[in-house]
Amino acid sequence: MDAPRVDALPAHRVRARNLAPDSDNKIHDDTVARQFGFTGALVPGVEVFAYATHPFVHAWGEEFLRRGEIHARFRRPVYDGEEVDVTAEPGADGRYELNVTGPDGVVRATGSGRLTDDPPAVDVTSIADVPAPAERPTADAVSLAVRTVLATVAEPVDPEPHALYRKGVGDDLSLYERFAHNIAHTFARRKDYPTNPQRASWANVRMGFAILGRLPPPKLGLHNGKYWATHHRRLRKSA
Repeated sequence: MDAPRVDALPAHRVRARNLAPDSDNKIHDDTVARQFGFTGALVPGVEVFAYATHPFVHAWGEEFLRRGEIHARFRRPVYDGEEVDVTAEPGADGRYELNVTGPDGVVRATGSGRLTDDPPAVDVTSIADVPAPAERPTADAVSLAVRTVLATVAEPVDPEPHALYRKGVGDDLSLYERFAHNIAHTFARRKDYPTNPQRASWANVRMGFAILGRLPPPKLGLHNGKYWATHHRRLRKSA
């Protein structure tokens, strides 16, 4: 299925918010972040990524939730309270070149997004749950080696957190009243799980998603365990 071509996707302006001040990752804490030379706590990369998806979902709606693909590289920090502008201009091979720009005119994140011809063909039934290790390892070159598969984590996305997340990232698209926000599941993973390697403060520098399908509105206390297993099974440290 061919993607509809548009001259430019709708621009999006949003006030950035640090939704993770109590995270185990202390780079989102003002005091610790300043020790590393930053002005203050960093807005999490997943939130910046959520801002970046807005023009694509606005332009293509359900189709982007069914067969969208987006990649972003975080080049400079985004701080709490800053207004950032998200733009996506036509590029090569059906891609739209993405920029997230701060109020000072400095680009904070770059990337690209597109509609694929068809949803990725993934047989989720073939992906087994990965058990948690007996002891939580320390993050190092061994525990986070390339292609290491992390343990499965199952998280329900309930209506109230879903609504709070939409408000937190300033996303008022009515589409998300019918389908789960494409980044909302990351809000549930704000803490470091005991199944994953223990890490000191760190910063997310790159993210990429190929959306496998739209999810219906979250139902209280329910979640598709196989979907979550698939999601975390495919979260691998890339080269």
